[in-house]
Amino acid sequence: MVLLQRRYHVIREISKLSRELSDALSRNDEVSTSMILQMRAEEMAKADECIHEIWQLADEDEKAQRELRLLIMSDFGKDTGESPEEKKIYEIRRKTQEIIDEIRSLDQRLSRKLAGDRSYYGDQKQQ
Repeated sequence: MVLLQRRYHVIREISKLSRELSDALSRNDEVSTSMILQMRAEEMAKADECIHEIWQLADEDEKAQRELRLLIMSDFGKDTGESPEEKKIYEIRRKTQEIIDEIRSLDQRLSRKLAGDRSYYGDQKQQ
């Protein structure tokens, strides 16, 4: 739960940096854009490290791996958890996913604006 909370705070920082990136791009500020991209990459590495640490918690215990997989990979919209800790984990996951969805949407808009047809997201209409 603590590692998921830490990841949530890192994802919030990525969101903040993404908004700053959007502002820097709108000002055509290449220096700020480059610095923000580097800072964002560092935060993404921190988020990956949190997930890596979570998976290591149950490294050799099969039962713990199954329980952890259920908590981390299950549909948090359907599963609510039984204990207060499980409920908190699902709540953290839900809040984290909301922020990730916002970041993804902003990234799609920025990518399409900057790259047009060559965008990673292609020339699709915005969702």
